[in-house]
Amino acid sequence: MKLRRYGWYVAIGVVCGGLLSLSRINPYDGQITLQDLVLQLSGSRGDFVMELYYGAMVDFGFLMLPFFLYQFYGGIQLYCQFCVASVYVFSRTTNRVKWYFTELWGMCKGLVVLQVFLQGTTLLVAALRWEVMWTTEGWVLLGIHVLLFTLWTLTMALGVNLLSLIWGSSAGFLVVFALQAGMLAALCTGAKLEPADPALGRLLFLDPISRLVMGWQSGGAFGLEGDLPAEYGHVLTLSGSLLLVALMTAAVLVLGLVAIQKKDILVSNLETGGV
Repeated sequence: MKLRRYGWYVAIGVVCGGLLSLSRINPYDGQITLQDLVLQLSGSRGDFVMELYYGAMVDFGFLMLPFFLYQFYGGIQLYCQFCVASVYVFSRTTNRVKWYFTELWGMCKGLVVLQVFLQGTTLLVAALRWEVMWTTEGWVLLGIHVLLFTLWTLTMALGVNLLSLIWGSSAGFLVVFALQAGMLAALCTGAKLEPADPALGRLLFLDPISRLVMGWQSGGAFGLEGDLPAEYGHVLTLSGSLLLVALMTAAVLVLGLVAIQKKDILVSNLETGGV
């Protein structure tokens, strides 16, 4: 892998991983289990799961900062590659699908690099500061956490690329970012509802970003019944969340394949309006 292409992901992972570990992982008694550590990385504070109010959503947005950065950089990079290919590659090859999957594989490698350094730095800093109890359940929970955020981030990055083809790269990212911010803001309306209110259940079920909060979900399918608070486990499950986010990724991927087949040479400069 070329350092020039993936160096930014390494830097983002190390810096953000260190900041997240220092700001989020602060156990009261100096000890923390791996599963509790993972819960802190998905919105929980100490023994308390993430709540439905504005401050908690802003806090969760901070947790997603490295993934927002990837969406911006990775999504726009794919858009730039498409612009170049539309002039220099597509005129010489009819196999656009192969080109698309090659570029998509490069995006996936970049996201893997980001996750390795982000999670690795977070765990390393936590282990140097506190006594971390490494458990099998914790590793399973960490794997699910990483997979959920990876699929979500890839979906949003591909969304940035698709919208960039219409409105330009800057506008494409802003729309995707605003969409995610809107999802978080929508969750705040749940603060006015009682936990047993069916409307709250519908809100959590229909708002896809709720699937990233581990403490809200039940993990019976993975044998994690006693390891998750499952605040809204009657509505959200880890298995259902993985399925939903995977379907979102597949849907955006299919849209990308359609665009790559139908979009011809980019004769207009979407950033400046020139030709």
